[in-house]
Amino acid sequence: MSIWSEAPRIQAPPTDPAALPAYVKDLANTTAKMAKDLEFILNGNIAFDNIRAESIETQNLKAGAVTAEKITVAELSAISANLGHITAGLIESIKIYGSYIATRKTGYPKAELNDNGDLVAVWTDAENYVTIEPGVSGEPTVTFRKNGSPSLILGPAFGFTALLATLDLLVGSQSGSLSLRCGSGPLDSVSVPSWSKTRSVEEGQSLAVALSSKATSGASTGSGGGANAGIPIGTKLAIEGGGYVVWNGVPSHSHTQN
Repeated sequence: MSIWSEAPRIQAPPTDPAALPAYVKDLANTTAKMAKDLEFILNGNIAFDNIRAESIETQNLKAGAVTAEKITVAELSAISANLGHITAGLIESIKIYGSYIATRKTGYPKAELNDNGDLVAVWTDAENYVTIEPGVSGEPTVTFRKNGSPSLILGPAFGFTALLATLDLLVGSQSGSLSLRCGSGPLDSVSVPSWSKTRSVEEGQSLAVALSSKATSGASTGSGGGANAGIPIGTKLAIEGGGYVVWNGVPSHSHTQN
């Protein structure tokens, strides 16, 4: 039943003076009833399904009087509120801008999305973590930090796509081959500081040491002494048609290295 259909009404004062005392008594009763109804409404006991007004304005609406089933809005922005601490629920198909999102509020390990500084970060603890952040050239750079300091950086730097480490760096494969490749242009190459910095673990020596024991292409060997070449020196060798020559051996000589 609607409360408005039962609202008391105040009649106009009578013109007959004899009826005035009864009118005053009835007016007092009506005013008292209206006061009680108003108190009832302001205490939140109103039945909202009976209200057809365009808007309600009151500072005394009882807590819990309006439930989610009684609110329908096109967008949450129609409701002015701080969302507070949300502990459950599901969010789908939305866009979020300018927010900090983390997998946990306190403690480690954790992952985070941040709109300021590091864009994406995964933390083992407060001093050891990896980030994706703007690099020296403004392009995304992956930076690993150990004890708070960069230990490995992957990203554009100084005109290169760089992999820079401040500690020992191991590049390898536990199964299969490892290949170093470069372009086919005239200036494309795989570069090392020097052959002495290229070292064989199995041989236990650098490439520079290994090359130093090899022959130098185009150079002559040292002069070798004479030899009999398997024929005793002084042997007389017959000449076809008659006569002979005396074998004096192979004289001192050298060879050109290839």
